[in-house]
Amino acid sequence: MADSLRVEKREEPVSLFMADGIIFDGRVHLAQYAMYHSGEQTVLDLLMDKNPFLPMHSRGGEFHLVQKKMISHLRCEINLPEELEYSEMEVRISSPGNEALQGKLKIDRPENSIRLTDYINGGNEFFPLFSGGIAYLVNRSLIRDIVQL
Repeated sequence: MADSLRVEKREEPVSLFMADGIIFDGRVHLAQYAMYHSGEQTVLDLLMDKNPFLPMHSRGGEFHLVQKKMISHLRCEINLPEELEYSEMEVRISSPGNEALQGKLKIDRPENSIRLTDYINGGNEFFPLFSGGIAYLVNRSLIRDIVQL
């Protein structure tokens, strides 16, 4: 009976950087179909779900329920829609624990209409930041300050 209720999912590796300095390396499970857009579910979809806890398996195989509000940022694969054009803005983001991330915001607006204030104050709780070949999702509510470079 339980197997008949099982939904096919794929594993996605993530590293969660928590507000208290703990780092969880592991994987989350994503559905084949997203609830609010076409295509597969993404890590951002999981973070934006109304449930307060993110289910994940640690590298050691333990099952964790992680409080989303405590995630400062996470490293994962991010694929932005290719049909949109993006303007880039280089920033340095500092968290309350003095950890700093530096990278590029990719904003789907023309370059002459971008204001960092508008971008940061609007949108989802988590937003993507790209640093070299690494992508992060950053929690807006756990940012101490942002500097445009």
